[in-house]
Amino acid sequence: MNLGWSCSLTLIMRGYVARPWSVLGRAASLYTDPFILISGTLTSYSLLGKLYKNRKISLVEEYVSRLFRILPTFVALIAFCTLVLPWLNSGPMWNQVVTHHSEICKKYWWRNLLFIHNYYGFKDMCLTHTHHVGIDTQLFFASPIFILVLWKWPKKGSCALMCIAIFSTFMRYYVTYTMKLSNYIHFGTSINQLFETADNMYILPAHRATVYIMGIFLGYILRNFRNISLTKSQRRIGNTFALLCYCVSFFGPAFMGSIDYVYNPTDAAWYAAFAPILWCIAFGWIIFTTHIGYRGGFERFFSWPPFSIWTKISYTVYLTQFPVFFYNVGVARTAEHYGFFKILFNLKELLWIGVLSVVLTLLVEMPFQNIRNIVFKKKETVLEPLHRKIS
Repeated sequence: MNLGWSCSLTLIMRGYVARPWSVLGRAASLYTDPFILISGTLTSYSLLGKLYKNRKISLVEEYVSRLFRILPTFVALIAFCTLVLPWLNSGPMWNQVVTHHSEICKKYWWRNLLFIHNYYGFKDMCLTHTHHVGIDTQLFFASPIFILVLWKWPKKGSCALMCIAIFSTFMRYYVTYTMKLSNYIHFGTSINQLFETADNMYILPAHRATVYIMGIFLGYILRNFRNISLTKSQRRIGNTFALLCYCVSFFGPAFMGSIDYVYNPTDAAWYAAFAPILWCIAFGWIIFTTHIGYRGGFERFFSWPPFSIWTKISYTVYLTQFPVFFYNVGVARTAEHYGFFKILFNLKELLWIGVLSVVLTLLVEMPFQNIRNIVFKKKETVLEPLHRKIS
């Protein structure tokens, strides 16, 4: 009887997750690439503005300002998840998903504070979801060199950055193919394969540099071509191409989600190498057209003023979401009916993430932002008014 129920549930689950919309979960590796693109764009746009104005940038000021921006909140989260969270509750899975990660943080918290934790693999990483902080910080520390070269020698700098981006793309393809990795979650994907993919490709900045460099180029374009105008046909061609890139990157690999699909390293390598590029081209086009003043319905939606609130709490949302997920898994004591969209859009969970993000922003991030602004406040130059004599 139990065996029959198990077989039935397995068949039901297999059919459920084989549905076309399961691509939302299977292609999840793409979701962080736009953040890397935007990070490169903002860094490039900001530093180029300072270079055009002052002909120089202060690396010490840039690096210290960056640490003031992300480190205090990061430290607060590590301290809470290591010392406080394990004592807040209990449950059948509590030791596995909460206490276990707390013990890892007690050993390896220092790696996070040095932003090198993404080099040690998921199994020994404190707060595994923060690997993106390490990737982005390392790319940020290298970015002034890239941007200085691009600013001083635009042609040579562009060629150099293109070579780095191509090499990063080749590395993703080569490592995925030779090590039989997979960024796309197909039927038969093992936990070991997912860990190998993360440790050897997904969490390493050298393999994620392509879209960051795309962001640097985008920032350069936004800074230098603000007054450019596009004809209606040019906008249509651009919109069509961006939509095509979006669909190819997101829906193109859907065949790998079939129950009958047999893993092919060539498919996985092509996806790992080129899907992030196509995905970010679509987002880059939206950013570019919005910046130069062309706003369709899509652009107006993302320019909606209330979204400005999101920009103030996005970092703390990113930090707090997984501790909330782990907490809810750890305290679960009864079986629940599985529903993909129910899990994806758990209103209670989203509410807690929002509340905790606001609290963390108000208590930690904003006070340290104020300190940073005081430390790096420029001495104001008082200009005496000029009195012109009218004859």
